[in-house]
Amino acid sequence: MDIRDANENLEFRKVQITGKSSYIVSLPKSWVKNNKIKKGDTLTIIEEEEGELRIAKVLETKKRERPIPKIVMDELSDSELITTVLGNYAMGVDGLEIVSENRDMDFAKRKVAMDTIRSLVGFEVISESPNSIKVKNLLEPSDFNLDEVINRLALISTSMLKNATSAIVDLDPEKVKEVEAQDNEVDRLYLLTQRLLAVGLRDKVTARKIGLDSNGAAMGWSTIIRSIERIADASTEIAQQIETLGKFKIPGEVLNLHSKFNKEIASLTNDVLVAGSQKDPKAALEALRKLEKLDKLREDIRRTETEKPIEPKALLSLETVNNALKGVINNTRDILKVLINSEYWQNFKK
Repeated sequence: MDIRDANENLEFRKVQITGKSSYIVSLPKSWVKNNKIKKGDTLTIIEEEEGELRIAKVLETKKRERPIPKIVMDELSDSELITTVLGNYAMGVDGLEIVSENRDMDFAKRKVAMDTIRSLVGFEVISESPNSIKVKNLLEPSDFNLDEVINRLALISTSMLKNATSAIVDLDPEKVKEVEAQDNEVDRLYLLTQRLLAVGLRDKVTARKIGLDSNGAAMGWSTIIRSIERIADASTEIAQQIETLGKFKIPGEVLNLHSKFNKEIASLTNDVLVAGSQKDPKAALEALRKLEKLDKLREDIRRTETEKPIEPKALLSLETVNNALKGVINNTRDILKVLINSEYWQNFKK
């Protein structure tokens, strides 16, 4: 703390040493009296971002619980119900209650609600009645390390992209199935990281436990995970075109270009993963230069596809693939821009 920012309550205390490694500072008597501190009480000591220490008494009363949201499902469509449940989860609520104003819940809507709840890490149904479902969060945020969760998310998304782009060439249906299965896992991890960021922004102690260094870091990670999730969606979109492409003969020149793209994107994603795990702006900048070259290859693929004699349905599928690849490149660019500026957002405190 800068002494110039001090007020009339400023006091000076000398540090005492006891034993070989314990440093002691006495507490102000007035503060001890006002807070009714007595021998044996437990105090919390939190190191703030600027190097200051915050000391507080541990209250014996129970922690004030936040109100549990209640979702009335009757007037909601299936998609609205899903969005409402997912939104509450991502915002870090400790639980929720889904109710119907009818005597019995609609069977189909109950199934939608239950399937959505089961897809969320940490959410469990604790009680049910004919017209209500009560859900409780059993997730302890401090059990997770943010870096590890995001790295896992990035690895799965990268695997999806490699499988999808290679399936364009070899038409392997097993790769398509793998992409579809991995997409569900990406959705779960994406929502989990959103939840961890939301909770970390509200609670500095939790933020430190999960490895969230600052509000600026939360801003950077939020952009990165959103882009990773969009890359996974684009990979799924590519995989959905494989069945159609398998019905037509695609010119060898086009397939060769897609094969080259697959190899280049595999190399690039590895570079991005390294830049992200090491938080290395220079590595991110080098990866960005490679990305721009890859985008030119994508444009070459599109031009070649329009010049070759390809059936209209196949050409439409290839156009969908190319648009998805453009989305992959744009979202990868967004990730790299954040990593290039990582020194700034890691040190951004407020």
